[in-house]
Amino acid sequence: MLNILVNTILPIFSIILLGYLLQVKGIIDPAFSKTANQLVFNIGIPAMVINEIMRAPFRENFNMLAVLATLAAIGFMLLLSIGAVRVLSVQGGRRGTFVQSSFHGNIGYMAYAIAFYALGEANFARMAILSSFIMVAQNILAVWALTIYSPGFRLSGPRGIALIVKNVVTNPIIATIAVALPLCAIGVTIPSPLQKGLDILSGMALPTALILIGSSLSFGTLGTMVKEIVSIGMLKLFVLPMTGYLFMVAFNVPEPLILPGVILLASPPATISYVMATELGGDPELAATSVSVFTLASAVSYTVILSLLA
Repeated sequence: MLNILVNTILPIFSIILLGYLLQVKGIIDPAFSKTANQLVFNIGIPAMVINEIMRAPFRENFNMLAVLATLAAIGFMLLLSIGAVRVLSVQGGRRGTFVQSSFHGNIGYMAYAIAFYALGEANFARMAILSSFIMVAQNILAVWALTIYSPGFRLSGPRGIALIVKNVVTNPIIATIAVALPLCAIGVTIPSPLQKGLDILSGMALPTALILIGSSLSFGTLGTMVKEIVSIGMLKLFVLPMTGYLFMVAFNVPEPLILPGVILLASPPATISYVMATELGGDPELAATSVSVFTLASAVSYTVILSLLA
């Protein structure tokens, strides 16, 4: 465990710490963060995803049982978090944000970084393919959770359906995977000059993403929502990946796919959950605090997961 912490987790989180220090010193300001985030989210991560998917044989990296097991785990967590909202008497806009944060993970930035640096580039393709199904499910269920707890909002109306469709279709990572998967499945290859360009773009994606995560950390309102924060942490970082592991074992998922699946499910709450909470009547402060706290806490949870399963 110590070896994994020192040689895998700490190097990754040292870049997150660097981002935080740069923000504290004023070197990274909100304007830069916004521009850099758009660059990474719209170009860097999609370039890396399509690059890795197109390099790997589709049949060797796609497994329907792994897809079904991870989606079943997310569905179970959705039901469990709805029950937790009632048991804990979570009020107002915090209810939708609580539910969303319990299953909506930061796959594009955190899970990809952990998988890439811990498992190596050779194993990243199966992670990217599996993540596409998880990201679509997360986005749909996150919008659903926020809307059903938003006063006066009806998911059955055209606005609710439009929001779900827009959120999924306009996600550049999901759109990239939607293009890359069919091309990979039929054996299309990327021309060498384009491949080299994608290699360059891919190289900047994860380091920049980690710096941006660090620059966005915020803990100012933690004291006013301890009950919700502790519960979200237990559900997202421990119960969800453990449930996913049990489902994958029960579904007889091939062993090489189990750890990538657990890494995906164990990712801390997604950065975009703050934006979604703001737009859909949730609690932005709870979303921002849960992202910050559990991004740091995931250093511990990922260390335990890699120690047990790697």
